[in-house]
Amino acid sequence: MKPEVWMISITGNPISEYYKDIVTPSWSGYKINHFEAVTPQTMSEFNYLNFGKKRDTIEFTDTEKAVWYSHVECWVIARSKPIIVVEHDILLDLPIPDEVFEQPMACLANSNRTSLRHLAGGAYYLTPDIATHMVNHVKNVKNITYNSDAMIHRKCDEFGKWYRHLCHQFK
Repeated sequence: MKPEVWMISITGNPISEYYKDIVTPSWSGYKINHFEAVTPQTMSEFNYLNFGKKRDTIEFTDTEKAVWYSHVECWVIARSKPIIVVEHDILLDLPIPDEVFEQPMACLANSNRTSLRHLAGGAYYLTPDIATHMVNHVKNVKNITYNSDAMIHRKCDEFGKWYRHLCHQFK
């Protein structure tokens, strides 16, 4: 059985809705759930992460913090069932092979069709064990000093497998 897709997007945002409308048909065959992205305007509802400074000097922007909360809230969903987390601008290029769903975690996206650049946070598969580990990690870390994509990348290297040829970011 295929896991559900949770697509992070912003209702009422023309850019987010534009991308979502383009990429959603590529995910046919999956149950697609809308995950309302945390934005700087809605971030006051969330305050459980501790942000330090990137490279010890650069403050996180409110948008970067909101992206963090959007992904962590999806991980909370994944603590109870395996899911695929997808950002609103990720096209599925190839069918996802069943072997992906045998992994504890898998990163599925590339920055574009021809690039070798990983896009760990663009689309990834999570099982409850890994999601629980990731939620516990970020809620207990003293200071987050890297973006969410870097965390997802590290955890995929540690626990998962890369299938970055399956999806790409629409540009």
